[in-house]
Amino acid sequence: MNNDLLNILSHSKETDQKKLLDYLENKLSPEERHEIEKLLIDSDFENDATEGLEQVTDKGNLPVVINELNKRLVKKLSERRKKLLKKKPPELIIPVVTTIIILLLVFMFYILLRGRL
Repeated sequence: MNNDLLNILSHSKETDQKKLLDYLENKLSPEERHEIEKLLIDSDFENDATEGLEQVTDKGNLPVVINELNKRLVKKLSERRKKLLKKKPPELIIPVVTTIIILLLVFMFYILLRGRL
């Protein structure tokens, strides 16, 4: 099976990715299916991914669906990363401007007080 197909299930540490795909394609024995289902109970991400992929009616089309999901995921993550990189931290602008204004006011008061003495 194509390695690209396994990317969506790559968060799995305890569950073998190939077994997850075999589970989705009904290629496992009842004992192996039960073992996978026990592991899925403990992993929300894998459980959600598996439930979503189970909705694919044509199991032969499963590799194409997973590949498309991987492409969309990569695109969405790269868009989000670009947005985060473009954002300038606004929390730095206010303290910097405030500090400059305070320093200018202190300097002005110093000059005014010094001129009177």
